[in-house]
Amino acid sequence: MSVKALEMLFLEVDNLEDSMDFYATGLGFKVDQHKPEHDPPMVTLRAGRLRLVLAQKPNSLMRRGRGIYFFLTVKDVDEFYEFLRAGGYDVEPPEDAGWGGRFFTLLDPNEYRLFFVTWYSDGPYLTSDGEDTDIGLLD
Repeated sequence: MSVKALEMLFLEVDNLEDSMDFYATGLGFKVDQHKPEHDPPMVTLRAGRLRLVLAQKPNSLMRRGRGIYFFLTVKDVDEFYEFLRAGGYDVEPPEDAGWGGRFFTLLDPNEYRLFFVTWYSDGPYLTSDGEDTDIGLLD
């Protein structure tokens, strides 16, 4: 037995509409389900095989995003950087990292840190079986 994949992330957010706009309009995630009438209000977004569920839970006693980092694969990190800059996001230019990719980071509205990465040829976008798992945001 082993874990097969990480396919869904569930995040608590302070403002559902602001967070949905950030991921859908800003980053290109597709809205799958939007249920503002639910308790708590929720939205499910998709990027490739990844499902991102956002649930509005305002006034958390804990600081959101602390110690949590998301690595999101993009086909061309420099191109995606320019896309976000053109959309009005203030991001630092991509840089090469010794851990296997070229990346830049951005905080979402709830202070979750997102790493946008184009992996080098030996990067972790292949499973141990050699299966391609690239799930670029704009697929």
